[in-house]
Amino acid sequence: MKWLCWLCIFVSTIVQAKTELTVLVGLDKPPYIILNDGSGYELDLLKLLTKKMGYEAVFLYVPNARIKDLMLEGKADIATLQKPDPKLPLYYSQPYIRYQNVAASLAGKSLQLEQMEQLRPYSVVAFHNARALLDPDYKQLTDQIINYQEVANQSQQLQMLMLERCDVVVMDRNIFYYYAKQAGHSMQLFDLAPVFQPSLYSAAFKNERLRGKFNKALAEVQQEPIFIQLQQKYFSQVNQQLQSSPPQLP
Repeated sequence: MKWLCWLCIFVSTIVQAKTELTVLVGLDKPPYIILNDGSGYELDLLKLLTKKMGYEAVFLYVPNARIKDLMLEGKADIATLQKPDPKLPLYYSQPYIRYQNVAASLAGKSLQLEQMEQLRPYSVVAFHNARALLDPDYKQLTDQIINYQEVANQSQQLQMLMLERCDVVVMDRNIFYYYAKQAGHSMQLFDLAPVFQPSLYSAAFKNERLRGKFNKALAEVQQEPIFIQLQQKYFSQVNQQLQSSPPQLP
């Protein structure tokens, strides 16, 4: 009888493992990832996609710098990565999320930014690790900017801009809008210049079959009303148009 109990436990464990996917995501990044209630555009989209795949998502929140290593160590089934690396033994999905970083300034200063190179004479505060994540030319440009720094707390960027402790902040437009709205600021106070190329994020898998199921689920969701509804819920606008060509695969 005892062996039967152990067999039931073993079978139950296998069934549970097959119905859940562990997903590595970054830390608090509203409105994409909101840790205090486990919501946000990215989390809700990933929950929806994994459900369409026939699983439940279990999220592991870790610093972005740790995601790749933990995935390679086999700690998760899915990892969110910006730049697919063909040298790694991973399979990459179609891009599922689109960040549009902007150079935000106070409208009253009329900086009229149209190109990234125009940031040189200004005091700029960017998000943490922007030099590594944005255009390669941006890293070289930061050495020429008169006063440049990066901060981990993105709400601090908005505060510094409002207090005129910097001229420009570099951050994703949806994140900027979220913090401005939280602080009660009208968007008419700001100029948001899209001087950077969009950053497209893909999901990484060690299992090619799961990658295929993810791509299929993503293609379906993009044709459904929920895809627009999620953007309106978290961004108050629709701005997640994604490229149709697949990322480079190993």
